[in-house]
Amino acid sequence: NYNIVTLTKDKLNFGYRTSIFKENKKLIVISTTFILNLTKPEIVKDKIIEYKKVRLNKQPYDMPNAGSVFKNPINNFAGKLIESLSLRGYNIGDAMVSKKHANFIVNKGNATGKEIVKLIEYIKEKVKNKYDIDLELEQEIID
Repeated sequence: NYNIVTLTKDKLNFGYRTSIFKENKKLIVISTTFILNLTKPEIVKDKIIEYKKVRLNKQPYDMPNAGSVFKNPINNFAGKLIESLSLRGYNIGDAMVSKKHANFIVNKGNATGKEIVKLIEYIKEKVKNKYDIDLELEQEIID
């Protein structure tokens, strides 16, 4: 039995990588309304092109991946830490640390969930041992 409720933005607890939906896994968004500020279309188009160019140059869109793996630690960057350990290109099975951006794990072909999780644990262990930093997952692993 489900209840449908309407929540206003002040009830959503939006913050950096958090919201009520992350805090309460039983909540599901089925509809939303946005109020947007009007801007000249050419300004929006230029911004989209600019952002897209930056992402295409920095992130491995040429291979299957699930996006950024680890949150950036305070005053640091997860990708920089991983790269400093020479882990770009390191793989377990077909799960590989991206050669383009070290905070991405890419699928070279037939990576399994177990291979990806093993690679995540390996990276976390290496960063912890070298820098005494506990990397926190950006993603959520669902069994």
